[in-house]
This record gives sequence, C-alpha cells and structure tokens, in this order.
Amino acid sequence: MHPSDKLTKAIEMANKFGRFYCKFISANDVGLTKAHQEGLYISINASQIFFDEKGQRGENKDHFIKVHIDGHPSFESRAIWYGSKTRREYRLTRFWTNSPFNKYDQVGNLIIFIQASIDDFYCFLLDGEEEIETFLQSFSISLLKNNAVYGLDTDDKETQIELKINSLINTYASSFVEEFPSTMEMSEKARQIYFNCFNRPHLVDSVLLRWIDIEYQLFRAIEKSVYKPYLTEPFCNLDLLLDFSNSALNRRKSRAGHSLEHHADFLLYQAEVPIIHPGKTEGKKKPDFILPSNEAYAYLLYDEKNLTFLGAKTTCKDRWRQILNEANRIPVKHLITLQQGISKNQMEEMKEEKVVLVVPKPYHDYYPPEYRDGLMSVGDFLGYLIDKYAV
Repeated sequence: MHPSDKLTKAIEMANKFGRFYCKFISANDVGLTKAHQEGLYISINASQIFFDEKGQRGENKDHFIKVHIDGHPSFESRAIWYGSKTRREYRLTRFWTNSPFNKYDQVGNLIIFIQASIDDFYCFLLDGEEEIETFLQSFSISLLKNNAVYGLDTDDKETQIELKINSLINTYASSFVEEFPSTMEMSEKARQIYFNCFNRPHLVDSVLLRWIDIEYQLFRAIEKSVYKPYLTEPFCNLDLLLDFSNSALNRRKSRAGHSLEHHADFLLYQAEVPIIHPGKTEGKKKPDFILPSNEAYAYLLYDEKNLTFLGAKTTCKDRWRQILNEANRIPVKHLITLQQGISKNQMEEMKEEKVVLVVPKPYHDYYPPEYRDGLMSVGDFLGYLIDKYAV
C-alpha cells in the first residue's frame, strides 16, 4: 500500500469506528532491552480497548483478538494482563510472531490499533514523520503522549494543579476570537502558566516536556475560540471546507515545529551561554543555533573546537539528515528532539555522521540499549555548554 493510501485508510477507519489506541514503538516493545517481558506494552488507560473489565491486582488474565492489516492475512494476537506478584501491566503478545513486520525496524514508528469490536482490531504502522504528524494532528493527539487512547472516557481525576492549569489556559484562550497569537507568544505563555502553577524545582528535562504539553493544550483551546464561527455554521462549498481543513492542519504542524525551538532558546538563554538564534553559516544557511556567535563561525582563525551547532526538530526519524550540511566547520552536530525511539540502523547512521541526539531523559528508555550512552539529556547538554563557555 502506498504511504499516502495507508495514512488515508488509517484516518478513515479511526473516524469510522471512533475508538483506537496508538503508541510509539520502543526498544522494549521489540525485545531489544533483553527484559523478561514479552510483547508490546499497552498503557493501563487502554484497558477498555482490549478487555471488558480492568485487570485486578493479584490475577493474570488474557484475551485473544484478531488483527487485520491491509494486504495481509488476518492473524491472532493475545492481550494479557499481568497482575500477580509485583507486576501490573498489559502486554500484547504473539503480535510480532504472526505479523508481516520486521519488529527490529519498527522502533520509533507509530502503531495504531483501531477497535472494530471487542475481538477485532485494524492495525496500521506509520513510519514517515509527515504521516505520523498528520494522523496525530487529525485527532488532536499530542506527540508527547507516547500512549494515546481515543474515544474512551477515562476515570482519572484531575488534581488541583491540573484544574488551575486548565483555568489559566481557558482564560487566556478566550481573548482570541479572530487571530492566533504568534508561536513565540504561545511558548512564553505556556512557561508562564507552568511557573504560576509549580513553585518547586523540577529536573529540566521534565520541565521542558511539561512546557510543551501545556503549550499544546493552550493551542487547542485557542483553536476552539478562533474557529468557533467555522464550527457552528455549515460550509456550503466543498472547496472552502477543504481549504479550511488544510489551513488548520498546517497551522498545527507549524506551531509544533516552532515550539521546541522556542523553549530550547529560553533554556539556553537562562543558562547564560552565548548563542545566536538563528545562526548563519555558509551562504544563506541558517541553522537553528550557533554558539558562541556567527562572527566566531565566520572568523576562520577561530578554533573550531570552540564552536557548537544545535539543531531542533520535534521528530527526527527522517529529518535528521537536513542538519548535516548546515555548518561545514562543525563536524559534530547536536540535535535536540522529542523523538521517542529510533531503530538501530538509524542510530548507527547518525553515529557515523557524528550526530549527537539531545533527548529528554524520560525518553531515553525508548532507544536501543546499546546506543543510550550516546544520547545526551537536556540537563547534561546544558551543563556541557556551561562548562565549555564559562567565563
């Protein structure tokens, strides 16, 4: 199936049945961590997708399902709840054994299970970044949610902090009725809301993820406010409907692309390291960040060891190669990303090209174990820059 056809079919089926579970495939899911657990990990919040009732502590139970993948024979897989002893988790076993996929190539890809009935599921695997982003944005699912359940009412109770965050978000969003604020303003507001609600210190990696999550909630609230007239009145022209839909989707992608860059800029500024954003290198190339300055980069007698390149890409499975020729004087290139796992082959390619990934610490476990030592956390990277450029 052509990638665009697969994406279209996945969106159509998800809309048709209305209930699905999706996640980014981790190294643990394909057995690369050598842990004793077998099969795909399933979030506890997705229990209603695979079981009639939630698993209870002290018991194990299973449920056999039929998985349908376009172009391939249907096959049986086994959903299991492990609740005995110290374990409390759901897994989907016999999936890789019976599916047509090479599991080791799937790390970092998005897998989608669409529930047609309690026993039947349509499964799609999306590997292209554009495909993944389009699917998630079509259902307003944040890229930060590695395990996302759609179409279910969760019984998780919001804490007072969450209620306060939602109140601040809704108050701010209601002031926009015609135009969107700039992406930079939304990033600043997300941090402001965070600092308003949290007064205790957190690790910078977790803080960055929280900022981005709040900003995503903020954007969705602003969407509802700005687009309200379009959603309450019918479109009488199909072309107008399609134009509106494409414009809304492109705005979502653009905002997501700028979000990480804006927050990284703030963190670098707070670390008091010399940065230029955006940078300027050969010709008209403009990398995201150059340290310590464009002038230092342009001065050929300046020691190249004291130059630092930093790119920022929310996802990088396909796009990481774009940074390779953005700064010829800097052989080792750092790339900050929210990518949740990459296959061994891609990690090996990055290593050969001297690309160092800067990944929030909570996401390190999604990467193949033998490559995790080569990852930098956001906190470690900031410490590296402070030591390098300390006055």
